[in-house]
Amino acid sequence: MKIRLGAPRALPGHDQRGAAMVEFVLTAGLLFLLLFGILDLGLALNARLVVAAAAREGARRAAIEGGETAAVLDRVRSQLALGRIDADRAAITVSPRRASFGGSISVTVDYAYSFTSPMIQSLAGGPVHLHAEAVSRSERVQ
Repeated sequence: MKIRLGAPRALPGHDQRGAAMVEFVLTAGLLFLLLFGILDLGLALNARLVVAAAAREGARRAAIEGGETAAVLDRVRSQLALGRIDADRAAITVSPRRASFGGSISVTVDYAYSFTSPMIQSLAGGPVHLHAEAVSRSERVQ
């Protein structure tokens, strides 16, 4: 007469497959969240660089033109478009509107960046405001 203690044994591998599937789902979910978070952060940093480069290009053009002109605003918008940023959503400010030779000209670009992933968007608390300012000396003799 045999006496068995404990629960009956399952077939080999049966109880482990279900546990492995649950572990995979939990781990894969965290892995994908981390992966998309890194990608979204990279896109946000790229947008920050594009906004800074557009402000720099605008300040250079404003220094040559001697202030705010259509060419300055077009240059900033084209730089933003090259970086796949909607130029209509960016606020571009040139100060002063007219500068004398040797005076400083400032170009400011403000842009509200929205994250691609809704999960990262909710963690960030809405759009992130990117601000870049570039200052150059006017080269135009008035």
